[in-house]
Amino acid sequence: MKRYEAALDIGATSGRLLLSSLSEEGKRGLEEVHRFKTPLVDDGEGHCHWDCEALFAEILIGLRKCHELGKEPSFLGIDSFGVDYALLDESGHLLGDVVSYRDSRTTGVKERFLTPSRLFELTGIQPMEFNSVYQLFLDRESGKLSKAEGLLFFPCYLAYLLTGKKANELSIASTSGLLVPGGPDFQREVLSELGLSPSFFYEVVEAGTSIGRLKPEIQEKVGFDLEVRAALSHDTAAAFLGSLAKAGEVLISSGTWSLIGILASQPYLSSAAFEKGFSNELSRFGEVRFLKNISGMWMANRLKAEMLPEEPIAKAVERARASSYPGHFDPTAGELMNPPSMKEALEALLEKGGYPRPTSPGDYFKAVYVSLAKEYARSIEELSRLASFSPRGIRIFGGGSKNLYLNELTAVESGLPVFTGPSEATGLGNILSIL
Repeated sequence: MKRYEAALDIGATSGRLLLSSLSEEGKRGLEEVHRFKTPLVDDGEGHCHWDCEALFAEILIGLRKCHELGKEPSFLGIDSFGVDYALLDESGHLLGDVVSYRDSRTTGVKERFLTPSRLFELTGIQPMEFNSVYQLFLDRESGKLSKAEGLLFFPCYLAYLLTGKKANELSIASTSGLLVPGGPDFQREVLSELGLSPSFFYEVVEAGTSIGRLKPEIQEKVGFDLEVRAALSHDTAAAFLGSLAKAGEVLISSGTWSLIGILASQPYLSSAAFEKGFSNELSRFGEVRFLKNISGMWMANRLKAEMLPEEPIAKAVERARASSYPGHFDPTAGELMNPPSMKEALEALLEKGGYPRPTSPGDYFKAVYVSLAKEYARSIEELSRLASFSPRGIRIFGGGSKNLYLNELTAVESGLPVFTGPSEATGLGNILSIL
């Protein structure tokens, strides 16, 4: 009887439930069983949260589909974007909303909690306004934190809803700006500033650890039982594992965000690493993802929704290839986090750079892709110096790896060969981490 494993991969715009199994030839395949939009509630004024009830309903639909297909998985791993979390009250119930990292509440918060350079020194994580540490600081100011018994990071909260068991996985915890460099311990000075203790975060476990089996009421709804295991719960950690990259390759996880980095055995904590925007996140204990985080397909997806809602993204890429627009901008600019209009945000950045206003949709998309390729090349040069790393090539994986035009631009700007795939690196890494 064939055995199946399941990966629940939740991105910022969409999620999917994937089934994995081995063929008779011993090759591992992935099958998408259920895809859904990640339910982000946006009030249009900069305040956003995740609709966990709607999301959980989609998860149950996906599991039920597995049962109806006669492909019931033995294990399930869950991964998602980093930093966001659920606060639980003494009864184990969700306290308020799970606020999205794209919420505007953190604007300007870096000037009010420690200093960015000190926070990097203490944690090895690049201080970005949406980091968990800053969100928790605001929750403390509002009084919400004092009402909480503990915290579960987003994918770990979903595992809790399925099993009733509370545990946080290491890779997702490392995105918070709360651990010592290289982990797995919490940074006492940072916790002290927040008035928290390590026990507030329940048990921190490594990928592959059993969380628990489905609660009886969940079994009844989906039609079977399975074991939930802690996957590499941060989607980038899963993607790096699932990339199957070769030695000497710079890794680019290309999705909503573009994450550019290498796997290392130690964190890099120099002032230059801080100044250039690099971070030290974790995968398994002892494995550091030294990387830089920049806005990725988020810009193109938002542009498409605004300017070409009826066209496939492939058509927008064709328009970009045909454009002769000369401009580019800084894709790490804070103005691109969640602007009311991506089109207007890009116009402002291009005008600041002295470029004319784009006149066609293709011009806008070309500016996005050229800007990304230039930032990729610049970041790889910085990475090589900071980590004394000599790249032999670039491995681009994730959904964005299908963009041949961006891949070509990246090869030209970097002067390095570009290798692509797998596009399902995150799902594959999720599965590999729970086997």
